[in-house]
Amino acid sequence: MEILLDHEQDCPVPDGYILVENEVDFLRLATSGQSLLIRGRELCAWAEGFYSLRNLPVRVVESPGIALRRFFPELTNEQAKEIAQKIGKNFVSSDELSPVHILDACFPMDYPLWHGKPSLEHAAHWLLWWLGHHPTPAEKTILEKFASIMEQCAEDETVKSLYQATNAENAKVLLWQWLGAERPFMRDMKEFPVKLPPQWLQELKQVWMKRIVDSQGAFFAEMKFFPLPSDLRQEFAHLAAEYYIKNPHRLDRTVLGDIQLFVSHKIFSELEKHLPPSEPSTLPEEESAVLAWFENEYFPYRRWQATYGDENSRQIVLKHAHNFIRWLLKHYPLWLLGGENIAYQKSARLTINSSDMVIFCIILDGLPVWDASVLLQEISRVSRLTLLKKSYIFTTLPTVTEFAKEALLRGVPPNFTGQTPFLGETLPDNRSPKRHLRDVQPGQVIFWRVEQPDKAYHFEQEDKREKKIFSELQTIVREIEEVVNTTPDNIHLNIFITSDHGRLMNSHSPRQLPLEEGMKAHGRVAWKSCERAFPETGFVIYEKDGWIELDGERFGMRQNHCFRIAWNESCFNSSNGYEAYPHGGLFPEEVIVPWLVFERDAATPELDISISGEGEANMSSKVFISILNSSRMSLECQEIEISGENYLGKITAHKEIPPLDKVIFQEILAPWPSKIIERNLTAKVTFTLPNGKIYTQNVTPDLKVQILYQQSDDLLKDLL
Repeated sequence: MEILLDHEQDCPVPDGYILVENEVDFLRLATSGQSLLIRGRELCAWAEGFYSLRNLPVRVVESPGIALRRFFPELTNEQAKEIAQKIGKNFVSSDELSPVHILDACFPMDYPLWHGKPSLEHAAHWLLWWLGHHPTPAEKTILEKFASIMEQCAEDETVKSLYQATNAENAKVLLWQWLGAERPFMRDMKEFPVKLPPQWLQELKQVWMKRIVDSQGAFFAEMKFFPLPSDLRQEFAHLAAEYYIKNPHRLDRTVLGDIQLFVSHKIFSELEKHLPPSEPSTLPEEESAVLAWFENEYFPYRRWQATYGDENSRQIVLKHAHNFIRWLLKHYPLWLLGGENIAYQKSARLTINSSDMVIFCIILDGLPVWDASVLLQEISRVSRLTLLKKSYIFTTLPTVTEFAKEALLRGVPPNFTGQTPFLGETLPDNRSPKRHLRDVQPGQVIFWRVEQPDKAYHFEQEDKREKKIFSELQTIVREIEEVVNTTPDNIHLNIFITSDHGRLMNSHSPRQLPLEEGMKAHGRVAWKSCERAFPETGFVIYEKDGWIELDGERFGMRQNHCFRIAWNESCFNSSNGYEAYPHGGLFPEEVIVPWLVFERDAATPELDISISGEGEANMSSKVFISILNSSRMSLECQEIEISGENYLGKITAHKEIPPLDKVIFQEILAPWPSKIIERNLTAKVTFTLPNGKIYTQNVTPDLKVQILYQQSDDLLKDLL
């Protein structure tokens, strides 16, 4: 039995207690042995004397209203009563009175927010909470106290600033500054970490579009290095694309390239028709330079020509494709001797130094570079995967599955696949990989061979093909996400994605090349057993006939076989009509395929950066930059911003920083800072990651200011 005395008549009745409000009930229950809550000053005084004479203890319960005002003196009497009513039976002791306890009672559905610890994510939820609630003045007093506690407990200064929002107006201003919708923008803030509710996403898009229109598109470029999460970056890029489709005269190639990462091929093509790319330059000689030429020059022009070009642009493509073919056939036999230029050589190296991780290599059948962009956009939605490297490689010849895929799986050229085991466990297309990866151990290399999107290209009707391919890529991404989420968390998981061959970018390739008796054919290549004599180069180009003949043994394809490969854009005449996006040939887009590397739960890039130099104030001088990248992620240094009191200097870099490497380079800084701020300079270095995201790192630069002449204290001293 316990007797509680409620002098102020506002305490809630705890569970298991009987309320006593008059003398009759008191006399009836006073000695019943039950727990009582006695309410009212006179009745409490009577009860206290009654129980004192019988040596029975009583406990005075503090009024919730008084307790609330003691803890929160900003509350008025009426506000305290309002809060007390909302706390209700949950109020028993003033010891439990805290902003969290009160907010739990006032807003029980938001329990995770009140019990969370201050962090960037928690602060984001705090701002969004205000936009969806309208607390009373009494509730607002408690919320302000809660925000003050969060601000004091937060370790990061930027996080502290977000808890200063204690009303919907302030919360919206901070949110909009964080998302690049209201100035001054929070450029040093990390990406917004939670999904924006549809209502506020729509309003954000309206604000963004107003800024894009008002700036005549310049706002898109201004936001290039602004830290936006992938989903919002895509929304922003789509708004910019919508603007430039209506205003193509303001579009340039730089903007087009920035938009391309985040919009569909269809939208990008609509933009590109207004801005034809320049003709590709002369093909370089070095392998890595050729891959860069393909990505930055040949393929953009080829993509535009395939959709909007005329006969003249087609001839330009043929000229560059033929130069590439000659270059490839010159170098390919040398690559067979060793190195990692060919796809099968890259896959063979996956088994080296993989003891601390699980490697999951996905080989998509016939994934061309234009579909790889779509795949990347879809994978960017898998939150636990980070793109470490996006690159291109030369696939195995000939560019058909029968030869190229087995070479990838076994790490040898096609003429040795028959006697060579698989590099690792190989899962068929119809087997879900997630079940298998539940029980993996570090050091395992697992390959998954997928028949799409090749099936869709070969068998889908033209009007359904694009949708079918997109649907198949989405299915593959869902499988990848399930692998990411079901593979044990203690496993260091890296995922590689590539293809066995590319495709000719031609939706109507004529089947007009004749087949020699005994030849087998697939698309743009035909072969048969023969003992034909070849020149030392191992190939002969028959331009008039429209094909090239290759010695199968010299090119590692098949011994005692000769291969005919289309010279132009035709296919072999296995049937009449046309073939959409065939393969088997030697055009750049058939031979060059994507090589994508992802890591699950990748850590932030580990960079050691130093910036140094010496110069004269207000002049230009060299800055020496050293960046050591100890992560497995490749980055590109885009911009270095050096600032001090009344000083801002910017350097545009565009310097690739390979993984596990150190890069030293120099740039020009103008104007050089003054002597007075020499020791108070800060530098912000901005990088783009392979997935297009922005990463920044702050550095203290070591910039010295030269003093060419210093006045003597004694003006006549130097004359003596």
